[in-house]
Amino acid sequence: MLKLVIQQASSLPRPFFALVVTTILLVFSSLAAGSESRVIEAADSSEWGWNMIIAVIVIAISSASAALPIAASKQWTGNWRVSAIMPLAVLLLWIAIIVFGRLQSSDSHQLWPFEIFTWAMLNMIYMVAVMTVKRVLDKADQEKSLTD
Repeated sequence: MLKLVIQQASSLPRPFFALVVTTILLVFSSLAAGSESRVIEAADSSEWGWNMIIAVIVIAISSASAALPIAASKQWTGNWRVSAIMPLAVLLLWIAIIVFGRLQSSDSHQLWPFEIFTWAMLNMIYMVAVMTVKRVLDKADQEKSLTD
């Protein structure tokens, strides 16, 4: 079974796989970052359960949002490909900032799931805008080539 999971994971696109692994590591580092008494208190309350639910939702939405630029980067060429990869570069930079901030102080980026969720929503708006512009320009080029 473990071999099957590894094979399926290796078939995923590398940025998508890196996003999922990094987010899972952030979840576990967030749980381990607090003091031992704080973790015990959180485990006794319903706060821990809600934090895990929010983290899972953020991981799912962010993964789905990251799939759009990955798919576009595979299909597009030239500057369009660069415009598709840009949101992933921003995400990786922001994840690095969050990780380094959390390593320096457990009090920093306490709302990191919402930061990632914000990226996912802004990424969707950005990708829809880029796809719309690309479609309009491609259609204009196609019409121009038909009239020439």
